Amino acid sequence: MADTTTMAIVLSKRPFDFDVWAARLRDFLNDCVASAACEEADRVREACLLLQGTPLSNREVSDFAAIEAMLACGAAASAALAILGPEVSFMLSRGASGSCLATVVVDDDSEEMMSEGATVALALLAAHASLLISRLDGDLEARSMTPPPSGRLH
Repeated sequence: MADTTTMAIVLSKRPFDFDVWAARLRDFLNDCVASAACEEADRVREACLLLQGTPLSNREVSDFAAIEAMLACGAAASAALAILGPEVSFMLSRGASGSCLATVVVDDDSEEMMSEGATVALALLAAHASLLISRLDGDLEARSMTPPPSGRLH
């Protein structure tokens, strides 16, 4: 979509403010955990913009047109996996009640984060955001994070 591409161009021309990005990442985590299934595509689009060339990874996200095409086909989980890239280790599950869980593991297996979401894509994006936050803040603050009442982080 032109709107997403235009926004990406505008954001890429702004000077990078690490503190603002970290605050947006925390807000994004809470949004993923609290979002309903109908908000899934919006969160995937946000992740695409937020995680583009992050301070913790220089990896460039797949092109926005490909992400939009996946969302148009109802493949939000595939779009989320494309955003995270092939180097991210993960495990996904969905319970009988419809709740979805995702676990994301650091490459050296030293740390993992789990999160629950209304859909697989939301849970996966929340787990990845939680892992990035723990890298930013250190283990102590990440483990003491209080989840919003509408969702849980494990």
